[in-house]
Amino acid sequence: MLFLLNFALTYYVTEIMPFVKLLPLLFITFSLHAFSQPGRLLLVGGGSEKNGASSWSTPAYRWAGEGKRVAIIGTSTGSLAPYFKQQCGATYAKEFAIASRDSANSQVLYDTLITYQVIFFRGGDQTEYYNLYRNTRLQAAVIHIYSKGGTICGTSAGMHILSSVVYTAANGTVYSYECIEDPNNKYVTLADDFMNFAPGFVFDTHVAERARFGRTVGFLANYKMNKGIDITGIGMDDMTCMTVDETGLATVRGTGCANISMPGSNYSLNGTKLLADKVHIMQLLQGCTYNFNTKQVTFNTLDKPTNSASYEETGNYTVLASGSNKLSENQAMLADLVINNGLTTDPVLIVTGDETLANTFRDKLLLLGTPEVKIAGINNDAGNSADIELKINNAVKILFLSNTTANFNQFLNTSNGGLLRQKAHAAGMICAFVGDDSRFAGRTVVDNFYTLYASYYAELTFSKGLSLLRHSVIMPNTFYNSDMYENSATAVPYAMALDTLKYGIWLTNHNYMKVTPVNGKNLLTGYGAAPIMVVSNEGTLTGFSSQTGTGSTSAKPRMVAGFDDLELSMIDYTTPYILGNVNITGVTASEIDEFSFISPNPVNDRLNFTAKGQNYNWEICTLDGRQLLHGRSENESTNLDISYLKPGLYIFKARYLKTNLLTFNKFIKK
Repeated sequence: MLFLLNFALTYYVTEIMPFVKLLPLLFITFSLHAFSQPGRLLLVGGGSEKNGASSWSTPAYRWAGEGKRVAIIGTSTGSLAPYFKQQCGATYAKEFAIASRDSANSQVLYDTLITYQVIFFRGGDQTEYYNLYRNTRLQAAVIHIYSKGGTICGTSAGMHILSSVVYTAANGTVYSYECIEDPNNKYVTLADDFMNFAPGFVFDTHVAERARFGRTVGFLANYKMNKGIDITGIGMDDMTCMTVDETGLATVRGTGCANISMPGSNYSLNGTKLLADKVHIMQLLQGCTYNFNTKQVTFNTLDKPTNSASYEETGNYTVLASGSNKLSENQAMLADLVINNGLTTDPVLIVTGDETLANTFRDKLLLLGTPEVKIAGINNDAGNSADIELKINNAVKILFLSNTTANFNQFLNTSNGGLLRQKAHAAGMICAFVGDDSRFAGRTVVDNFYTLYASYYAELTFSKGLSLLRHSVIMPNTFYNSDMYENSATAVPYAMALDTLKYGIWLTNHNYMKVTPVNGKNLLTGYGAAPIMVVSNEGTLTGFSSQTGTGSTSAKPRMVAGFDDLELSMIDYTTPYILGNVNITGVTASEIDEFSFISPNPVNDRLNFTAKGQNYNWEICTLDGRQLLHGRSENESTNLDISYLKPGLYIFKARYLKTNLLTFNKFIKK
């Protein structure tokens, strides 16, 4: 049967097609399905190939081309032929510049190409490939080689054209922010009448480098809403690839991830804005495998067990956070802060590192009806200032604005900083964060993310935030500019893996979020032209990239993390996202990271409390606040006899005399 199909295909292309050029090559599509993947694929997410046996590219390209004749196809030529011969063991390699339909439809080209065992589509413009190569002898030759067990490869634009659903970029490229704000915009051009080497898939490339994670999901949503068909998305990071053997088994290689977005999610629109419910994504690092036929996965290199399934945000207070630093793009959040949270007559305290900018925000708040706005400037004297202490104590609403990480962390270690932390965690408190300050609302703060190539060169830095969202990391200004696309895309899952966080939240300059208690639940809602992108860790395995571009062990791998199951949702005010159950006592939300701990916990007869500082007053109380025991310690450790306490759950409070910082620790008495 296979022989007859090949013979029929060849006869059609060579004898019949010249006389019916206006008819689509329907038989090519039929034949490709009939072959049921007898050949192999090399799927490359883009990025420069590197010399050396241990580089990111050489092992995979050698897998494809060693001992083979390799034809490299594009609309222009490059330097891949010498690379295949000198680095990857190809017996012969040649570049073909095919820049017209007449060239692509040449019988001479067909006769030449079928003498090769490997076809490699180079990077370039998939629009040209689609328009020039579709329904031509070139396409027929590629399918013929594949049917004979050959290997079809593509990098960047060349990878795009190999899936059954192809992003053609017919109207120019499309960016993630455009896809999430309107997945049906004119730049999302999908076709399903070209190559079909991966039925039911759409491919995307340069995902980490260009923050295209939102774009890939936009493709899935567009196809599902317009065609009614679920497809799987594979978004390949640059300098990352998959080698797919004859059985459909794909092995990931390279410096980043193969990001597999699974079908089966629900998509809808609010206006043009994309809303998505629980898109399950696997981020597979080098050494992981995925079978295109059976959908089975192995997570060989996700070697860090993680279990955040039980984590939830329990704070009994309201948090607003925007994705932009500009006053003009914070009008809606400021109005929400003044009018819809607490009372319009509540005073607002602006905590800032830029008092000049704070005055412009102050003027806006006054125009919105706030009767009193005070400013607490974070400077060298702020930590022990009696004036700032009074302002913090009297605060009802706090706006965090234009604070650098270094200065903010320094302030938090002072007496007034401890008071601010305690105030922010108080039940019923309302805190708003502008742009980059939104990072401080989470547990982990990402810094240096505006620096070009910071993630690639492992130069992102991480510190602790206020932990108003104790199990979250927040990235503002996600699509600010191309210099930081990779930083904003990779920092969130990397921080989640690094600090075992449950949630990652991406904000853009076109939205803001609000987390507030509603009927015992902490609800996350979003406002603006863009949805809030929330990812939760629903799996048990994670890991970090270990492969460098050149394979050098002296260089640091890029800051890319892998996960066995992330769940991405895009939400707004019409689709609230539940982050957890509210703890009405406020105790859990006030457990400030790592300032203190109890061991062992649960406790038998003796409780050992260890703190970072000395000179603190302590007390043990019940959950409803009744004091059972109290004292003072001059040491970092306090050992207490609690044998007389009944079994149950208790609270250990410690207030540091120097900083006035109050910490809470729950413990179980056996």
